[in-house]
Amino acid sequence: MAIEEARGLLGARLAKVHQVDEVFFLRFFSPTGALVLDVSGKAFHRTALRPPTPPEPPPFCRILRRLEGQKLLVIEQAGYDRLIRLRFQGGDVILDLRPRLGNLLLIQEGRVIASLREDTGLPVEFGQDGDVLAGMGPGLKRAASLGQLEGEEALRAFATKLLAQAPRGFLYETDQGPVASFFPRPDLGEAAQEYPTFWQALDRALEARLSLSLARRYLQGVGRAILRRRRALKALAAERKEAARWVELKEKADLILARLSDIPRGRAEVEIEGFDGRQVRLKLDPTLTPVAYAQALYRRAGKLRRRLSALPKREEALRKELVRLKELEKTLTERPELAPFLVGELSLLGALPQQRHGKAPPPARPRQLRIGDFTVLVGRSAEENDRLVREAQPHDLWLHARGVPGAHVVVRTGGREVPEGVLRQAARLAAWHSRARGERKVPVSYTEARHLRKPRGAPPGAVILKEESVIVVSGEESP
Repeated sequence: MAIEEARGLLGARLAKVHQVDEVFFLRFFSPTGALVLDVSGKAFHRTALRPPTPPEPPPFCRILRRLEGQKLLVIEQAGYDRLIRLRFQGGDVILDLRPRLGNLLLIQEGRVIASLREDTGLPVEFGQDGDVLAGMGPGLKRAASLGQLEGEEALRAFATKLLAQAPRGFLYETDQGPVASFFPRPDLGEAAQEYPTFWQALDRALEARLSLSLARRYLQGVGRAILRRRRALKALAAERKEAARWVELKEKADLILARLSDIPRGRAEVEIEGFDGRQVRLKLDPTLTPVAYAQALYRRAGKLRRRLSALPKREEALRKELVRLKELEKTLTERPELAPFLVGELSLLGALPQQRHGKAPPPARPRQLRIGDFTVLVGRSAEENDRLVREAQPHDLWLHARGVPGAHVVVRTGGREVPEGVLRQAARLAAWHSRARGERKVPVSYTEARHLRKPRGAPPGAVILKEESVIVVSGEESP
């Protein structure tokens, strides 16, 4: 099914190859589109995803880039086996998704030039018919067993009927993460989302997996930041106990000044009458006169008193930061796809993992698409959101899901009025790329870019609106 959806890119030229972990993105032009070759996730499909890519392409990615500029001539499968061949003018890319294997190979003139993993040799012949049961994966088999089908012929008929249907997308939430299917899977429960195409469901599952990798790295930083706040609160308790001694120090200084005539100079310790009439043993500084020592005690008591008065404010700030860090921890765990939009706040809280020294990442490039006659840009991280605001023209339309982390969406208007349909579609993009994704009603703020202001010292992506309108759209459907 995914192959049939991908064949719309036949004849397109390969523009760029990107690699994120073991996921390869092949981007095309004339016509425009992209394919995913997901070795670790054992998937192949069209895609609209544009995840951040490493500043330097890995070695195998550089080899595949030799095909850039060439036409995609053929997409074919080895019967019903999980082997896919992309034929270009200058060579073949073969994606091996068979169980326990998983590999990507570049073949030129019948010879393996390079492979992602250890060379597994040339796969089986392509262009031959196969038995549909050979390609019947675990999902199909579980669905068939739920329907209590028995025997090869019944299974073959079941699989043939499914493959003859127009593909749709069904996304299921499981303990192992989102699972995409091109047919209903009662064995997985009720679908969390339905899509008109299979590749859209596959995109959502892949997006969740890639975001999970980033979110896990951020969670490590959040965990360390939480531990630092807890240690700081524990230290504050000890500091409060020490600062509370200011009363004791002041009373000691008062007593020294009141009994100066009874305290010889140069003594390290004396016993004098206290204010209550009882004898008190005092330790002194023999290098100071009694008056100088009393003045030093007053200064020390004053510092401790001021510190004690400042402790509640510091403690309140630490507790607020701890609460927010726990909220971010929960968000990263439950909604990992929002990780890129939390960078600014994580940075302010000192919760980002330390960056390794090396080449700086390339400039952020927001996702770009067309809605009607308008170019629409969608930020994929806090830094990209910042860039969108900086580069927006005064009359460009800016949108953002109200009150939650998410993408900035900018409609390039060129001074034109934005039609209702374009506004609503752009608002759905803002809702989908936010923490409000999945909610039935999502309020989306919108205004012209000239009404935005970024406060000094604010985290990346943070802006203030001088004027605002609100439109309510659904966050349940992918735009």
